[in-house]
Amino acid sequence: MLSKLPGELLLSITSFLNSHTDTLRLASCCRAFYPFLLPEVFTSLDLIEHRNGHLSHLVHTLASKPSLAHEVRTLRIDCGWRPTSGVRYEQDVILEVLSAALGSDDNDKIATWARELMNRERNDAWTVLLLALLPNLEDLVLQVCDFSNYTLEWLAGIAQNGTSSRILSRLRILRVDCSDVDGGLSSAHFLPILRLPSLRSFYGHMVCDGGSSDEEYAEDQDFDAASYIPDNVGYSNVTHIQLLSSCSRRGFADLIGAPKALESFIFEHTQNPNYADDENMYASRYYHPLRRHWATLQRLTITHESTNLYDCYQSHEYDYIGSFAGFSVLKELRLQVTQILDWDGLDTTSKNTPNNILPLSLERLIIDGLEREHLTALAIAFEDLLSGGKYRCPSLTYLEVKGNWMHVHQSTEESNTKPRPIPAMSEEFAEFKIRLELSCSAVEIKFNLRDLHVEDIIEKNRLYVL
Repeated sequence: MLSKLPGELLLSITSFLNSHTDTLRLASCCRAFYPFLLPEVFTSLDLIEHRNGHLSHLVHTLASKPSLAHEVRTLRIDCGWRPTSGVRYEQDVILEVLSAALGSDDNDKIATWARELMNRERNDAWTVLLLALLPNLEDLVLQVCDFSNYTLEWLAGIAQNGTSSRILSRLRILRVDCSDVDGGLSSAHFLPILRLPSLRSFYGHMVCDGGSSDEEYAEDQDFDAASYIPDNVGYSNVTHIQLLSSCSRRGFADLIGAPKALESFIFEHTQNPNYADDENMYASRYYHPLRRHWATLQRLTITHESTNLYDCYQSHEYDYIGSFAGFSVLKELRLQVTQILDWDGLDTTSKNTPNNILPLSLERLIIDGLEREHLTALAIAFEDLLSGGKYRCPSLTYLEVKGNWMHVHQSTEESNTKPRPIPAMSEEFAEFKIRLELSCSAVEIKFNLRDLHVEDIIEKNRLYVL
């Protein structure tokens, strides 16, 4: 009966299948299905767990069937070490693809690449050949490792060619996961790639700047963020940058300076893996490069990844980042509580108020890392901001403050109960919540006080019930 359905309806049905393997099996079971469903198999390719032999066969298939290669829009691939057997290498096919990928008549270079392609232990060069065959690729996820130099250097070379190259001419999103590299990878590996004309979004995981030697650490400590001017500024069309589990003692000045007009910058800091004693965020060093985008930046997050999770939560040093009052289109701002106000050391007396910091365009404000010592000053600051109406924050509709252990400590017996009872909120935090709720509700701002510890209890109770 399925074979009699219109092709459009058949495609709609297969969109609910869980894997491309299932789609391929369905396409292969009937001649009527094959021409409709086979291109769907190649629309999105996930090769994270595949080995060198599988990749080499795929390259040969797409080289012989360009129509299928043209269907690929999304690719996830591991450029790392995958020992395998069964590598397919047909010289006539591969040399043609190599010539198109490298654009070189250098026989020695082509011979070097050919040897790498026949290598059964690494698939980095095969990744390059696959990318060169995908003219309509829009979203690329790279799982890189210590042996990903072929792919990254080739991508940088393609980007340097600019509009002269048709390869990857439609790539809009690049996601790079460096977690398999000891110490991550520095942003210097990706700065040239940001020149790709079509690229709009760059996502990095474990992008870590800052060396491991005492000399490099001392040099970075003396870095003057306010006066630093990158060698190249405003050369990239990228508008969105997101960096997770990443770090930079210099505030990623070169990376932030690369875009012509940055619209969002999301950064979640982790401890520098190359220098174990260095846990600082250096939040204020991100401010000066971000000021270049005061007229375009709409969303900004600068926080520590430990404030996202209950089990690794910790408080952090005081480092006031700067005022965003002049950022004319900033709509969402997320910062650590120790960065948003200029606290006067550990006595938490602020040298400024939210009036001096928040832009009139702001719609959402999220504050991480709330500690008991911040309660009084923060409550007073927002009561002052919201007193007399919303004229100081006319666009603000949502305020979130997030912390840990705002509730009464439970006994061992209570904590071992399943499901675990939700503890009562500590008196100081309960008073803080009431004060902020009253101030916000009076001007129709939604206020949300989040306790990660309680959220963890609720989630575990949910799993226990299930």
